[in-house]
Amino acid sequence: MKKFGLFIFIFAGVVSFCFAEPKQVKTIETQVGQNFTITLEANVTTGYQWQLAKPLDENMLQLISADYLADKTGLVGAGGKQVWIFKVLKTGKTMVSFKYVRPWEKNNLPEEEESFVIIIA
Repeated sequence: MKKFGLFIFIFAGVVSFCFAEPKQVKTIETQVGQNFTITLEANVTTGYQWQLAKPLDENMLQLISADYLADKTGLVGAGGKQVWIFKVLKTGKTMVSFKYVRPWEKNNLPEEEESFVIIIA
């Protein structure tokens, strides 16, 4: 009976993994010399924050700022948004990827991930 319970547990985990919705990569179209903004839902009171998952292609993009803006709900523990502003330097195509992590938990997988394809004219 214990083996059957273990089988059901493993089967349910595999099935839920197979049917999980993959994150869609979003596309941003912009032009050289322009700034663009990426805004991500966040809650720093949980210890999580968005970080770049991979270094930027510094030939194409420059990070101008990355700020956290708390929602003005007045509630303790309320979330907010992390706002990233980039300057476009060169035409082409690049990607910006983020991970939502607790910086001190080095061996844990990200809680969330987001990616954006940047198409620059």
